[in-house]
Amino acid sequence: MKTLSKFGLTLLVIASLVGVERLSHFLTDDFSYSNITSNLRYHQEWDIAIDERDWNETQKALDQSYTYLESGSQSYVFISEDKQYILKFFKHKRWRLNPLIEVLPLPQPLDEKRKQWKQKKNETVHSTFGSCLTSYREFKEETGVLFVHLNKAPLDQIITLKDRIGFKHQIELCDVEFVLQRKAIPTDQYLLSLKKEGKTEEAQKALASLLAFTVKRAEKGYSDKDPHLIRNFGFIDGKAVEIDIGGFHRDPKKDLEYFHTYEMKRIQKKLLPWLEKNYPELTPFAQDEIGRVIN
Repeated sequence: MKTLSKFGLTLLVIASLVGVERLSHFLTDDFSYSNITSNLRYHQEWDIAIDERDWNETQKALDQSYTYLESGSQSYVFISEDKQYILKFFKHKRWRLNPLIEVLPLPQPLDEKRKQWKQKKNETVHSTFGSCLTSYREFKEETGVLFVHLNKAPLDQIITLKDRIGFKHQIELCDVEFVLQRKAIPTDQYLLSLKKEGKTEEAQKALASLLAFTVKRAEKGYSDKDPHLIRNFGFIDGKAVEIDIGGFHRDPKKDLEYFHTYEMKRIQKKLLPWLEKNYPELTPFAQDEIGRVIN
């Protein structure tokens, strides 16, 4: 009976620890310093020349605290104290194997599987970082990106982050990979505000601006892994920008013909149902614009 009692107590302790970990995950969206840091080595191709004007604005933007906003598929997102800027820290936890799996002796078939997992995660890192670099080098006006920090280069800046439950974290920015963007108004909020104000013509211009960017991107040879104009785009000073910068992808097979015949179908499949439900007055205009792009 005493042995069972000790065993039961052990299980209770383990369950409690797991429960605390799960509660912490829920309350903080799993944000922690360890989850945004990495042991990635230096890659020369990840260095990027920053425009002097952008660097001056970057210094101003980083000279303030940031508060947790949301958790995306690839990053934790924080908003600046003045509500003008967005900081994105990559979810490195998703890009590495569990430490136990890393060191666990495995039979050859499983060891090969582990190597494949590691390779796939490494490819995801390079693909995501490459897309972030593209967002600045090719589309900085269309993404609002000001600064991309992918190598642990000297950066004499400590920033205060306030997490989801209000705890403050002092982060040395030289130790983490991140992207700084100007804050955009999400497409749905922007269009609905124009609808409320009866500004149909401005809403039409906004839709045209969204579609014009997708054309420009395609003409430069890039496709988008998730071309969702409502969820992944927004507006800065009335101009369409892509908020989600992790999906720029260059593939010779995905040329302009691919864009017109496949990607535009994906765009309208996500755009038109939202318009029909939330802003039906814009649907005919959107259909005409899409038809003009395709033809």
